[in-house]
Amino acid sequence: MSDVLAHRYEMLETIGAGGMAVVMKAHDTLLDRLVAIKLLRDQYAANQEFLDRFKREARAAARLSHPNIVLIYDVGQEGDKQFIVMEYVQGQNLKDYLRRQGPLPPRTVAEIGRQIAGALAHAHQRGIIHRDIKPHNILMTPEGQVKVTDFGIARAAAASSLTETGVVLGSVHYFSPEQARGAAVDSRSDIYALGVVLYELLTGRLPFEGDSPIAIALRHLDSDAPRPGEVRPDVPPELERIVMKAMARDPAERFQTAGELKLALETFLGTALPVDEPTRVLRSPATALPAEREVAVPKRRGGLLWAVAVLLFLAVLGGGMLAFRSYFLVPVVKVPDVVGKSAAEARRLIEEKGLVYKILRSEYSDKAPDTVLAQDPEAGTPRKSGVGETVSVVLSRGPEKAEVPDVRGQTRAAAEAALTERKLVLGTVREEYDAVTPAGLVVSQEPAPKAQVGPGSRVSIVVSLGPPPMNRILPDFEGQDLDKVIKALQSLHLKEGQITQEPSNIFSAGKVIRTDPPAQAEVAEGSSVDLVVSQGPPPEPQPQKTTYNLKFTVPDGPPLQLVEVWVVEGQDSRRKYRQRLAPGTTVELALDVNTPGTVRVIIDGRVWKEYPVGGGGQ
Repeated sequence: MSDVLAHRYEMLETIGAGGMAVVMKAHDTLLDRLVAIKLLRDQYAANQEFLDRFKREARAAARLSHPNIVLIYDVGQEGDKQFIVMEYVQGQNLKDYLRRQGPLPPRTVAEIGRQIAGALAHAHQRGIIHRDIKPHNILMTPEGQVKVTDFGIARAAAASSLTETGVVLGSVHYFSPEQARGAAVDSRSDIYALGVVLYELLTGRLPFEGDSPIAIALRHLDSDAPRPGEVRPDVPPELERIVMKAMARDPAERFQTAGELKLALETFLGTALPVDEPTRVLRSPATALPAEREVAVPKRRGGLLWAVAVLLFLAVLGGGMLAFRSYFLVPVVKVPDVVGKSAAEARRLIEEKGLVYKILRSEYSDKAPDTVLAQDPEAGTPRKSGVGETVSVVLSRGPEKAEVPDVRGQTRAAAEAALTERKLVLGTVREEYDAVTPAGLVVSQEPAPKAQVGPGSRVSIVVSLGPPPMNRILPDFEGQDLDKVIKALQSLHLKEGQITQEPSNIFSAGKVIRTDPPAQAEVAEGSSVDLVVSQGPPPEPQPQKTTYNLKFTVPDGPPLQLVEVWVVEGQDSRRKYRQRLAPGTTVELALDVNTPGTVRVIIDGRVWKEYPVGGGGQ
């Protein structure tokens, strides 16, 4: 890396490094000031999808101007190096500060949280969500001022295809449940992450730990963190309530804006102004306008002061008497029994007695909604009427219901995690082809999203197998080599089925005789095609050999006759015997003959007898 970047920034030293970038301290030679330059690592600078989003989000964040947000001065590129130029903040990040200091005093935690919440409120009002609030992205100056950095960068990383450890999974300890579930996030996700940061600053430890990032993410989905007071008993209950509300698993139960969280922390610190109090200009007496200066009042005689004091005493005494009469000299009534009655009926009965109706809380039960489950004081308890004494009631919310989340477009694992978070159970899982939804993602669900069901209800899903297979016309592979046919089937997304062999007088060995299904049939992608392959011509039939026992007597004739015995097999003739014999001579021969065949006896050159041979001997 050169010593001067973009012909302007003189690189001085490395001051930080993370999964996405290296941070350098540099001198801006044009404006003569120190800056911090974040240089993206090569694997991100080479990813155009991430780079486009990064530039867009960084430029949006550059519009933020708040004392608790690190300013972005510029986004640039030199060669293949992508960088952003930021305000240089002398100090350390909050993670390092916590390691050195240990758990911080509650008021210090509240003050840090107040500043961060103010920064988030400023960004959220301008449509920018941080998405990666964690101590590593929060800087502390030596004077105690907080500076939040990396606005917009997390959004670019989340929207791109990058998923390296340290970019997404590295922040899993601070993930909101909706981020862990892969659902859409809004400004309340930043509030949850800030709640985790405050928890860690108070207790010195993270609310959730696990053996893997996935295990930690699931803890965010299905577990409530131990209260800070259980870890550190001196945590003020009011501050504990603020932290736990910020970390509510249901976004609807959190602070709805960072401004609300900031106001709650200011109220705890005692620095909040009344909501409706107008802005006032405070001046010292020396700078007050003439009309505002004190008017000198001449001193009056002491008698006048005594008179005023006596009048005040009498007024107080008279007021006390009236208060005594209004409280003690009033009728006493018995608290009515309102358990089991509707909220409207309970209010009427209580107010008829001159008592004040107050709803203590609502809780799930098997009673109809707005039915009174309990009351305090109990029925029949004497109370003074008309002096503001209250009767508190607990109302039924009806049977507990869970809203079915929308798990369409999620993986099966993510869908199951979302259902578990709502105390629901994954039901049947069916797989179907879908032309639109990628394979492995949920196509539909039953019950439908936002349906109200009881806890433990089953939600069935249909998971996409991807686009349905296309039909193919099976080519005619007759007479082709088996290897070529198998490759052709694979190119058509068809499978090689059963291969059998049979002899053929037409096709040579290794050639395909026919297919099943036959040629020109319509088959779906992924189907199997059986092949019948030639073994070559069948072997010629071998003749059957038999032993033929020949016996005959030479007939009358000349004294010596030429006797011959021939075996005739088709076109083949073989002589087996030749002798000159006298008439009356007996000849016996055992002849090997292929059947069918003929044994022929020739005497003196003429056929004397023929014996057909089709099996056994004579």
